[in-house]
Amino acid sequence: MKTNLLILDTYNNVEDFLAYAFSFSKYTKRKLEIKYVFDFNWMVESYNVGPGGPVDPALVAAEKNVQNEFEVAEKKLNDLVGDYLKKHPAEVPYNISVSAINRIDVVQEQFEKNPDMMLLISNQQSYSEASGGLIGYPNLIEHVKCPVLVIPQNTPQFVMQNVVYATDYHQEDIESLTHLSSLHDQPESMKVTFLHNQEEIDFTEKLKWAGFQKLVSDESAINNPGFELMSKKETLEAIEEFVDKKAPDLLIILKEKRGFFKQIFSSGETKGVLNHLNITVMVYHEK
Repeated sequence: MKTNLLILDTYNNVEDFLAYAFSFSKYTKRKLEIKYVFDFNWMVESYNVGPGGPVDPALVAAEKNVQNEFEVAEKKLNDLVGDYLKKHPAEVPYNISVSAINRIDVVQEQFEKNPDMMLLISNQQSYSEASGGLIGYPNLIEHVKCPVLVIPQNTPQFVMQNVVYATDYHQEDIESLTHLSSLHDQPESMKVTFLHNQEEIDFTEKLKWAGFQKLVSDESAINNPGFELMSKKETLEAIEEFVDKKAPDLLIILKEKRGFFKQIFSSGETKGVLNHLNITVMVYHEK
């Protein structure tokens, strides 16, 4: 059975994240692995915080806090899941565990066992918040190979009816669309709009856009796709405007090794996409 892996490291809004993970797993008919990760020391070492000087009191307080949470995490999560399933029965096989190894290795270990795995993470950086910004995450999206579903706070229910796919004309788009359709129990009812942004739309760009529309219509499993060509200075601006106007359930992005979609997943841009938009984001990867 295919697997969804939910990575947690805080109790902030944990009920909503658990509810979303069960909702998504029930919808996609996948088992759910819930793993609470405490890799604080590795985070500190990775970012070389405070070398050769006194330890910042905020860092000490943050470490103590996350250590205390970790020690009771497994029991607390079992209790929370039990309470959720009493109110929302769901025939979703699940497992709860904790780990003190770094989260990249946690994901890689699960991926090797389950190559069809999807990773579910929060759009919040709890260690960064707890330490007053002293440490941050290695970019999980940058390091993992599986599709990643990034969940905003206060979103307890998975919905995939109105989807926007931000495209930069890449051949992996078609494969991503095939995977997307496989997640939906009634793909014909899913509305997918393809969004492309180009600051200057000349004749060559119009030809590319027309060719892309035909390719999607001919080769993807998407029924009656929509298309939106925008000409903003920055693609992130175009995405923000579209999301504000159309309020889609889900934003899909292919993370490329180069070009705009490499830039958008730098630390600053990622925070803008994942936090400011307040929308669930699904990230596929260029091979």
